[in-house]
Amino acid sequence: MNLTTHVMFGVAIGTVFFVKPELIVLIAAGSTIPDLDREYGLLSQESFRHHQVHRALFHNFAFLAFVYLVNPFLAIGAFLHTFLDALTTAHDRGVEWLYPFSRLVKRSVFDSHGERIPLDPKQKIYFYQNEPPGLTRKTDVDLKPDQEHQPWRRTYGPGVSGKLLDQGIFVGSASIVLLTLFFSALGIHEFVDLSYQPIQLSYVVPLSIALAGGFTNYVSGEVFRRKQVKIGNTYEAKGAYKIIWVVSGGVLLSAIVVGAVMNPAATLSIVSELPYVAVAIGLLALVSFVLLKRVSSRPLPVDPKKDPAVV
Repeated sequence: MNLTTHVMFGVAIGTVFFVKPELIVLIAAGSTIPDLDREYGLLSQESFRHHQVHRALFHNFAFLAFVYLVNPFLAIGAFLHTFLDALTTAHDRGVEWLYPFSRLVKRSVFDSHGERIPLDPKQKIYFYQNEPPGLTRKTDVDLKPDQEHQPWRRTYGPGVSGKLLDQGIFVGSASIVLLTLFFSALGIHEFVDLSYQPIQLSYVVPLSIALAGGFTNYVSGEVFRRKQVKIGNTYEAKGAYKIIWVVSGGVLLSAIVVGAVMNPAATLSIVSELPYVAVAIGLLALVSFVLLKRVSSRPLPVDPKKDPAVV
């Protein structure tokens, strides 16, 4: 999905379900966050392809939970972005919803052609099947994984980025936004609060900093990536671009700090919830550890027709 489509879809959802413009803007801003897991300055192309971090690192439930702690409306936008990306095909690598937990499982019971793979005594938990090579062959050149077969961790959909689905969502979302603004302006129904609102620096300042950092990161990364793809280089960000990527990332992090300082009540509310979050994470880790130990203590099936623990 194109970034403009993600933003417009976020604005459309915001205008339908929320009235206040500042909340709509936060959802739109959140819809840009997940694509920060592109290769820009993060990894070399070879490492990027091998680890397959795009549509994984920031396109998963764990990351959405983290964003929710920062701001729920940013998290709504990030979820809408991830949901739309889950509708795309292998060309854009779909979405790995369960990252990083999905990376804990290294092997599958069946290979990419459906043939049974010999079980490894050291591996007790498996995915059902390796990812079919027909999917990885269709992947965009700068996202194409290496030849090593991977367990099928990703979710794919029917929509190819930049094609009919992408255009339809953009045009449909833009139409919804225009209609809601039209109805609100005429007083038919208040989808968006168009009354004058005083500027709140505690909201505008951190959001402006975040948008500046994100915009700089995305635009510079796109320029660099397209240039390298055009000349056929196996690239790694260096020099000026590397500096831009680091600085823009620092700007994004500083936006969180500034927002926390300028909104002490919200910050205290989040801090007060952290002990409960820590307990929930601890319980999840404990239950997972017990289940894994229980499974790992079982012998592998002797009958090849019986499957080991499959997730």
